[in-house]
Amino acid sequence: MKISILGATGAMGGLVTKAALQDGVVVENKVSSRDRIESLFKNTDGVVDFSCPMATDSMLRYVRDNQLGIPIVIGTTGLSQAHLDLIEECSKSAPIFFTSNMSSLVSMLNIVVYVMAKLLGENHDVEILEIHHRLKKDAPSGTALMLGKTIAKARNREFMDIANFIRYGIIEQRKSGEIGFSVQRCSNVVGTHEISFMNELESIKIRHEAHSKEVFAKGAIRAVKWIIGRSNGIYTMDDLIKETVTSTLKSIYEEFLCNQ
Repeated sequence: MKISILGATGAMGGLVTKAALQDGVVVENKVSSRDRIESLFKNTDGVVDFSCPMATDSMLRYVRDNQLGIPIVIGTTGLSQAHLDLIEECSKSAPIFFTSNMSSLVSMLNIVVYVMAKLLGENHDVEILEIHHRLKKDAPSGTALMLGKTIAKARNREFMDIANFIRYGIIEQRKSGEIGFSVQRCSNVVGTHEISFMNELESIKIRHEAHSKEVFAKGAIRAVKWIIGRSNGIYTMDDLIKETVTSTLKSIYEEFLCNQ
């Protein structure tokens, strides 16, 4: 199996290269954000993108204009709605794996958050805290936004109607169902996300910490191996872990809830 890496000269690109070699995957093309995009698609089975929004944009436009069917895994963060629209267009001619976080544990966290939001309802206030290194440019993180959207979905609410990103000066009292976001940028923190559900009597916090960026690189290699051979469309980490999660949840229901 041969892959190409867009953003190969960056920190994540180097880790993806390392993860690929450890997994027996050949890195055929190492392409930087400044190289010609067409070189990314020569003699390759799949592409992993950990670059920047501008390079991702160029790649997507090239794929769309040339109707390339090569599978792509996108790990670039800070993408705009225009980029998401391009991904949608490209997915008509190629399988594309796009997720806010390449960690399978984060996908499991997302499921847990959905269940908690569904069970607790809007009588529990929700706050999302995310902490990343000082060099991260987008805020809140894509993962924090994903978790907020999951909570809104569980509550049958429009995300932007209940998301609160700014608190400064004299603010109104908290709205019903509001999801508050807090952002910290400091030191070399890889990534921390904490979701708090609170009412007047008690609270519960769910926290995920990434200790190394290698987890995202390994997740990307797992994703590109999984997506090769899939039909055209958009896939996420939820699709990758769906079979395992479904069987596990069924087992939990039968073994725990039904045997109380």
